[in-house]
Amino acid sequence: MYKGLKRFGYALCVVACLLGAVGLPVAWGFSKPTEHSEIDPGLFRIDEEKYLGVRFGSALTLLDERGEILKFADLPNLPLVLVPAYYTCDGSCFTVGGALKGMVEEIKALKLGEDYQVLFVSFDKHDTLETLSGFSRHLALPEGGLPGWRLTLFQDPAAIPLEIGKLGYKFFWSPRDKTFFHPTVVIVLTAEGRVARYLNITRASARDVELALLEAKSNQFRASETVDYLVSLCYSYNFKEGRYTLSIPVFIGLGSFVLGIGLLLGSLGIYRLYYRRKDTRQ
Repeated sequence: MYKGLKRFGYALCVVACLLGAVGLPVAWGFSKPTEHSEIDPGLFRIDEEKYLGVRFGSALTLLDERGEILKFADLPNLPLVLVPAYYTCDGSCFTVGGALKGMVEEIKALKLGEDYQVLFVSFDKHDTLETLSGFSRHLALPEGGLPGWRLTLFQDPAAIPLEIGKLGYKFFWSPRDKTFFHPTVVIVLTAEGRVARYLNITRASARDVELALLEAKSNQFRASETVDYLVSLCYSYNFKEGRYTLSIPVFIGLGSFVLGIGLLLGSLGIYRLYYRRKDTRQ
């Protein structure tokens, strides 16, 4: 009797192990999705306020489109739109890249390559110069590329989890779907390489990218950008939506200020008119 129960217990353990193996995390601490489950977007949510100001890539070494070494520290001293991606992606990475390309073309106040730069970095250790080149072709970039627009690989793939993890950016590989799941965000960095903003590119507009870049420029404005910066103060960053929205408090404050000035000027006008009439009667 005891031996029978013992064997039954072993059998249960084996079944439990097999079931547990099915539910083991695939990679990066997330569970493998099932056919009847949906990916919880909360898995990819970045605690933005925690990572704002974090410095990225100070000692990072990349490989550019030609396979030449590119040190992050040697990039031009300009704000940067950082785009984590992988180059065999046939879905969201193309969506992000294509949307950003269109937004860059819409931005008129800032010029790519002179006022800011765009840098794609692959988080897939299996990406190669060949897959990078294929991704670039699918984005339909002009011959010779865009000035200030770069696609790169990590020179040391082992550094990917550490460096991308610094940004709070999470991703994992699903063997069943044969794809990476990851956020659809771009990260705006200051000229010093510090995180200034995260933008959800599926909700953002060219105006959002422009506002984030103006914010990242800090005090490095040209005279021609002053008006754009003042206009940007009418917007505030919405952490929930990952984009900029009109700042109601600013409008209320501005309205109160204008109303106050109007009342003051009106009072002065009435005061002058009253004493002018009084002087006329005398």
